[in-house]
Amino acid sequence: MLETLIVGNVGSLTYRRAGETNVLNLSIASSRRVNGTEYTDWIAAKLWGERAEKLRDHIAVGSKLLLRGRPEARVFLRADGTSGGELVLHVNELEFLSPRPKTPPADELPLAAPPEKPKRRKSLRKGQETSLLQSRSVSAEKLTQI
Repeated sequence: MLETLIVGNVGSLTYRRAGETNVLNLSIASSRRVNGTEYTDWIAAKLWGERAEKLRDHIAVGSKLLLRGRPEARVFLRADGTSGGELVLHVNELEFLSPRPKTPPADELPLAAPPEKPKRRKSLRKGQETSLLQSRSVSAEKLTQI
């Protein structure tokens, strides 16, 4: 039996039922470096049955995973008539490599701060408005004269 081991990050995931079987489709990005240039290979991974149903809520986009399974090379026809190919890994084993996000217990979650009341602006009395405008226009006149 041919077996492949892949380490990479989840780029996308979809869950669906295929007849009586559950399928979790993952797109895995795995990077490699050749002569100082980094390349990213995308591998399709599939989890089937009860395992797919149980793991769908625990795998998130960006999670780093180690996958082991049976590889399959698929050839397909694109909408424009050209042929394409992809490597599909039928996953037998999965290991989470990125740490699980820590969420504090509900009783330790911080409470939201009450919203601040808007500060009241001081209203100007009659006469202050014109003196304020005059002082601004005077300073503007002085600036243009300089």
